[in-house]
Amino acid sequence: MSPLRLSARRLRRQRGISLVELMIGITIGLVLLTALASLYLANSLSRTEFTKSAEQVENGRYALEQIRREVELAGFFGVGNIARSTKAADPALCATDAAALGFSPAAETVPVALTGYAPGVAAPCLPDLAPTSEVLVIRRVSTTAVAAPAPGVPYLQVSACSQDTQTFVFDASGAAAFGLRTKACDPAQPAELRRAMVRIFYLAGCDRCSNGGDGIPTLKMAELVNGAFQSRSVAQGVQDMHVLYGVDQDSNGSADCYVSDPRANNSAVCTAVPGYDWGVVLNNLANVTTVRVHLLARTLKPSGGHSDNRTYDLGRAAAAGPFNDGYKRHVYAQVARLVNVAGLREQ
Repeated sequence: MSPLRLSARRLRRQRGISLVELMIGITIGLVLLTALASLYLANSLSRTEFTKSAEQVENGRYALEQIRREVELAGFFGVGNIARSTKAADPALCATDAAALGFSPAAETVPVALTGYAPGVAAPCLPDLAPTSEVLVIRRVSTTAVAAPAPGVPYLQVSACSQDTQTFVFDASGAAAFGLRTKACDPAQPAELRRAMVRIFYLAGCDRCSNGGDGIPTLKMAELVNGAFQSRSVAQGVQDMHVLYGVDQDSNGSADCYVSDPRANNSAVCTAVPGYDWGVVLNNLANVTTVRVHLLARTLKPSGGHSDNRTYDLGRAAAAGPFNDGYKRHVYAQVARLVNVAGLREQ
């Protein structure tokens, strides 16, 4: 074969793709990239929605669990519970002074273990309280005893010695005020000291409320610390809360009727125990042995294309909603028992 023919043959073998072939290849590549991008976007949206729902479930359940744990501890007034032999007192919602917390050795009173307030209650200690929020107050002492009292902090000391002239001491002035003894009646073995605790659950319209707030509805808890209430967030996204109070009308430890306001006369709706007197508010509050808590939790961010047109049963006469917005919601409910109140009655 001549050199010219060989050169022409080599050129034909080294020939590249045509413009048409190039455009077809680019088009196929773009189609594949578009499909992959669509798949990635769909997966991202699904993952985002799953995260939103998971946060909502976690926040709702966590909020219920925190309330349940506190309700079960309500009315704990130390070893050898003094609530059996004392009368009830109903301190003011935002009381901070030791003398106003409901403990009185002279009058033999201790505060009611649990109480609640309807929306609109005046609460200067809860500056971020939502206008539509109910308030749940739990009173007890710490489950951990201290070796020595801190000045200015109220403590409860309960006597186990038959020779002591007082059943209990409640004071915030320091170690000199506490002289009660254990069962051994040995002055070298003083009875336990436990710090007084007040915890208030309520709803706020924001998690971080400075500079106008972030607009995230949040369940918060205010705690009495060093003579003042300090608030912290419990769970974001909790939009509504309703509490039903189970009143034990026959003193057997079990709730006979659930009411929204134990301070009111509920004789028309609570007829299981004839003759119960609803006229004494303190008795009604002291007879609460269980609570049924309903929480309405929503996602923290709206979902595109979603419109919430459902209604939600929170135990009220009227259902909540529809809200007609992009947030997804769910109701969480649980019955919690006041063990330190109901248990004594069962015994």
